[in-house]
Amino acid sequence: MTTLQEDIIAEVKNCAKALDGIPGVCMVAISLGYTLVELDNGIMGVCFTPRSDSGSCAHYPAAGTLSEKPVLQLAELMGSGHPLERSVGVAAVNALSHTIMAHHPEQFRFSTDDFLDLLPFGSPGSNKVGMVGYIGPFVPFLKKKADALVVVDDNPALETGIVDAGHTVIMDPGHTVTRDVRDLKDADIVIITGSSAAVGGFDAALEAAETARFIGVVGPSAGWLPQPAFSRGVHAVAATRITDLAGARRTILEGGGTPQFIDYGRKYTLIPR
Repeated sequence: MTTLQEDIIAEVKNCAKALDGIPGVCMVAISLGYTLVELDNGIMGVCFTPRSDSGSCAHYPAAGTLSEKPVLQLAELMGSGHPLERSVGVAAVNALSHTIMAHHPEQFRFSTDDFLDLLPFGSPGSNKVGMVGYIGPFVPFLKKKADALVVVDDNPALETGIVDAGHTVIMDPGHTVTRDVRDLKDADIVIITGSSAAVGGFDAALEAAETARFIGVVGPSAGWLPQPAFSRGVHAVAATRITDLAGARRTILEGGGTPQFIDYGRKYTLIPR
């Protein structure tokens, strides 16, 4: 069986055939928080940059060659075993996906509701929420709505209760942090960060969440064509299209993440047709 990454790559390559031409690559950058691929048609794709375990100042041995490759070749890197290459591949896929969506918007169904408003909360006792990848801005809302919240994340900072910028993670009774994706098995609602496509574990999360009544994917890294995810039972894919390339580029290259560059884009949510 093919992986979600493989199916997304195939979907993008197939849909790209309908474009008048394949855009060229202007820039590839692997920054501290996010990776970007900028095309000469004015469209940028981004992806979370996985933490590097390099023991030296060189994090990617082929640095300096990526921007010379065609975007379709970069897109293939989404299936790479190297996490930084995978991040570049996701960013390239997102840039191509936004190009395709701009040319054929009628082929996609955009929700008029915010992503969080799509979550189908029910009667008490039926609202266990699983989150794959810690999404800080969602936590206060989910704590009010969920009977239990399980966050699956391997960030060691979460174990000590401290995350980026000094913010503290406070989990109430019934709200836990785990590294085991199998802890999603009883979740009623599952939210998966788009960065899972870069760091790995996406298919395992979907398998563990097979009994959930709603599965959503969210984040700037989830800018790929949604059909492969929909065919696996995902109910919504929410991402961001960069609209101010200069602002986003400057922010990402200076080490910024979603809180800093989100205002340089437009959020959207796709749902099955």
